[in-house]
Amino acid sequence: TQKPLALLERIIKASSKEGDVVLDPFCGCATTCVASEKIGRKWIGIDISIKAYELVKVRLAKDIELENTLFYEKKISCITTPPKRTDLEENYEEEKSVYIISNPKHINEYKVGIASNPKSRLKSYQIGDPERSYKLRYYLTTKTSIARNLEKYIHQKFPNKHEWVSGDFLKIKEEMIRYSELNH
Repeated sequence: TQKPLALLERIIKASSKEGDVVLDPFCGCATTCVASEKIGRKWIGIDISIKAYELVKVRLAKDIELENTLFYEKKISCITTPPKRTDLEENYEEEKSVYIISNPKHINEYKVGIASNPKSRLKSYQIGDPERSYKLRYYLTTKTSIARNLEKYIHQKFPNKHEWVSGDFLKIKEEMIRYSELNH
């Protein structure tokens, strides 16, 4: 939640020295950034919202800058792509799971999709289902590029409607395993 500017200035003064860097990983309306700037600290603000980027610029212009100057316009950047990890080997690729979810209301039809966490995906389907009748039948975890191609392959191999494919569960599962083994 947003805190008063004076409170954040006091906290930052008590826990850092002039010239230190203050990190606010959820900077929202930029109060920490403004407080840090006002008392001579460097700062980094991170937020998932693009709106936060605009708020940082507005707050700094209003609370820090002299009227009609654009000093901060060149100092603040908005990056929407995640930074490349440098702590992993060069050819590292994240993994995803291709899952098969069933529902007894859909006989011989299965939800086939891709997710980082198939159990969480199952929960999202169950939220709108008071009987909790969706079941995670199978999932296969592999490199993201293989998982995407595998999902596409299953949707092309079996008759489908959006994310649902029609067919025998064991045949769908066998195709997933075979495809994965051939493409590793």
